[in-house]
Amino acid sequence: MVIVYRSNTGFTREYAEMLGRAEKIKVYSVTEAERSLESGTEIFYMGPLMAGHIEGVDQAVKRYQVRGVCGVGLSPSGRQVLETISRANYVPNAPIFYLQGGWAPKKVSWLKRRMVGMATKSLRESLQDKGSRRTPEEQAQLDLLVKGGSRVAFERLEAIRDWMKDC
Repeated sequence: MVIVYRSNTGFTREYAEMLGRAEKIKVYSVTEAERSLESGTEIFYMGPLMAGHIEGVDQAVKRYQVRGVCGVGLSPSGRQVLETISRANYVPNAPIFYLQGGWAPKKVSWLKRRMVGMATKSLRESLQDKGSRRTPEEQAQLDLLVKGGSRVAFERLEAIRDWMKDC
């Protein structure tokens, strides 16, 4: 099995490369995979989330034997996020994972910045309204939404690494 990833701002690429080093498996961008891998190759696919959909997963499912999938997004990890992306992404007979990546507004188009701004407006406002009652986690999420930043961390790969050991 190899890792194939799509990345818009670098967070998914960072996770894919970390995972590849840790598990000693090859890592390919989607473009590299199209040139180097045969159709039907067993892969673990990683891609950024856009409106709950893992970008590129549909094409990966058509071309490769997808053994597992990971979406990388802006929200903190949790059961609700995982349930939402599991419903929105069809990947037959493969587990779906989620990792919080980050937000890099300067690396995306104005349209994506606008879409993320609209999608996160109510959350930003509710966090801002809490003022000094925000927990450290809530403050970190507000800072991420307003200023951007990375939440990529090797420790977040634990569930995927455990799953890979059982494959």
